[in-house]
Amino acid sequence: MAPEIKLGQKQTQKFVLTQSQRQALELLQLSNIDLLERITRELEENPILEEDNVIITPAISAPERELIETVSQTLSGNEDTNPDYENATEVGGDIPDRSDRTYSDDSKKRDYIESAISGGESLTEHLLSQARVSARDESELRLLEYIITALDENGLLPFEAKTLAEKFTEPIELIQKAIASVQLFEPVGCAAKSPRESLLIQAAHYHPGDLHLQRIISDHLRDLEHMRYDRVAKSLGISEQTVAEKCKLLQTLDPYPGRQFENSTIRYIIPDVDVKYIDGEIIITFNDDWIPPIKINAYYTELLRKKNIEKKLKDFIQDRLQSARTLVKNIQSRRDTILKVVKAIMLHQEDFLAKGPGHLKPLVQAEIAREVGMHESTVSRVTSNKFAQTPWGVFELKYFFATRIKSEDGNERSSDEAASLIRDIITQENPEKPLSDDELQVRLKKAGIDISRRTIAKYRGNLNIPPSHMRKRQNFINRKEEQ
Repeated sequence: MAPEIKLGQKQTQKFVLTQSQRQALELLQLSNIDLLERITRELEENPILEEDNVIITPAISAPERELIETVSQTLSGNEDTNPDYENATEVGGDIPDRSDRTYSDDSKKRDYIESAISGGESLTEHLLSQARVSARDESELRLLEYIITALDENGLLPFEAKTLAEKFTEPIELIQKAIASVQLFEPVGCAAKSPRESLLIQAAHYHPGDLHLQRIISDHLRDLEHMRYDRVAKSLGISEQTVAEKCKLLQTLDPYPGRQFENSTIRYIIPDVDVKYIDGEIIITFNDDWIPPIKINAYYTELLRKKNIEKKLKDFIQDRLQSARTLVKNIQSRRDTILKVVKAIMLHQEDFLAKGPGHLKPLVQAEIAREVGMHESTVSRVTSNKFAQTPWGVFELKYFFATRIKSEDGNERSSDEAASLIRDIITQENPEKPLSDDELQVRLKKAGIDISRRTIAKYRGNLNIPPSHMRKRQNFINRKEEQ
């Protein structure tokens, strides 16, 4: 018996990003130096935009120039003289090229910064080009774009699939499928939650039949780090020689697939914000005075008012005008959002500003998101690839988020405080008898911090401090060299 087919209506809510919203999210993730690159490109491509307080000529492509020249024949000569351009006598006349303008001192400073930027393709651009080809419809493309623009500089996804499911009101299975698609884009392994998961994705893709390699990645990375091949061999039932071969195979994979795009360009760290702490007051300024302010070229808005303007030209100007207005609005919105998030972060981390590293309070992105009334993924975008100049040096914004750990005295302690204490204890240890992680655990507990030995090993590793037996060995080697 054939199943009964019923017709009905179902009301659902979906989060749909407009083109302007997508651009706002993309700009939000850019650092100031990346924003300069984006603005420079927009100034070259959109004749409606110009630098504020700098007299420049818009870069007009050959087809655009031909179109304007054609229409200019129907317009009166003197009325259409562009007052902003000293040498332009009519719309189709000889307009000096952008490169002929005279730069102010500020423009020369910007030239230095621009010269430090390579025009190579970014990870985001590389993945988005693949998404546009693979997406089956506009809805899937929007989802893929959102995932790709949320990736950090390593190519990893900083939040869970359920976070996206809540934002897009889509089934989590659909979100997971979209993430899986990005994971198989080139470079394979992006959009993974961790370096280990990225390695597993690459191993399954490039070596699908090698279960031993996958087991080593999932269960024995720490053993490989300490060259405990015998332990791995016994666990997997293979020879140590085979383990060594798998180790060489593992070295062909990349736990941070996005880094290859960062390494292909010269990147200079220029702080995005400057944070000062003066007499107990937090002062935050945006470090963007070297980025050219942009505005709408008044000449083209005046041209639109002409009654006899040709439709094709009018449509062209209106389209570019809308694009220019959206960019100007989104750049200002980006600035306001970053300042709002940074202010909230620094209010939490006032002890750090007063005393320096080792005094971060426990803080997670979800707390800041609630305080500023934004989505957690937005806070993640704001803090990615952004740096703050503080009284204690330059730090990435993500540095100011510290894990909350258990304390014996009931006070809030952070991972930053624990790591700082570990470093101080090891600095003062007897080189002849380095402290083991178990002994470090006892010392920390006496100081009121109760964390596991495994967590201590993690923090020690983050500080680039080797384990006790390796420190002892290094001390022995150093004494031999001195002799």
